[in-house]
Amino acid sequence: MAKLNFDEKRLIEVTFQMQGGYVLDFNSNREFSEFMSDIVSYDIYGKYPGLSKAKIIRAFINDESDAYVGKLIAQLIKHMYDYGLVNSDNKANVEKLSEFARKRLGRVNETKAKFQKPNDTSMGKTTDYEALKSNLIKIHQISSRQERGYAFERFINNIFSEFGLNPRASYRAEHDQIDGSFILDGHTVLVEAKYKEHIIPKNDLVIFNNKLSTKSHFSKGLFLTYSEVDKNAIAEYNNHSSRFVIMTVEELFCMCEYNISLEYILRKKFRALDEEGVVFKPFSKIQ
Repeated sequence: MAKLNFDEKRLIEVTFQMQGGYVLDFNSNREFSEFMSDIVSYDIYGKYPGLSKAKIIRAFINDESDAYVGKLIAQLIKHMYDYGLVNSDNKANVEKLSEFARKRLGRVNETKAKFQKPNDTSMGKTTDYEALKSNLIKIHQISSRQERGYAFERFINNIFSEFGLNPRASYRAEHDQIDGSFILDGHTVLVEAKYKEHIIPKNDLVIFNNKLSTKSHFSKGLFLTYSEVDKNAIAEYNNHSSRFVIMTVEELFCMCEYNISLEYILRKKFRALDEEGVVFKPFSKIQ
């Protein structure tokens, strides 16, 4: 949760014209939802149903991390410049908020310090996290649901390659379809990729778990999803000798935001599975 003082909150309220429940020139919920989809992976109105745009921004700031709050403010300021909403009356406030956003995003460096070798890969090259983040955002802008799914599969195959994880693209086994695999510390990890906008139900986890049960008992799984997974479904698989972990696109975005290696996050997730029986340990709780 981002912590803002009274003056910072007031500056945001005034600059983004949040009086009366509105935000800048966003007239429709659809337009505002599309804007927010470039910032977070979830449906903003699904998470905050029935709230005005201004109340959504207030709730978002209260719930989300410094990095996301910084990104939100930076994107709103960009929108103001793009649509000619910056003038002599508000320019000073806009500049103050721009600095505020940079400082919030700058706390990335504080977070990076607790991770080991955040920007290295087995290939000895520097990862272009900004390019990865940009490509991830572009996927959401594809209008065709099927094409988004294909683009997502290509993206994850590329990101596994980027971190030297020797990926295999989607393939069909004798009785099922596998969305791909990669090698982590000498172990094969099978991948299930879901690019759905609604909450992932228990049945999707059941199907993936069944796929794993027909393979070698040494293999593990990564369930990589665009949207959130039903909390009851996660609870069902915790502490039940599960062989897969869950990772969200939001976590991938955070990985790029904080310049942290994919191997590091995956090792932490699988360690939590082995030691605690937890199939989903969010990025925010990874130490």
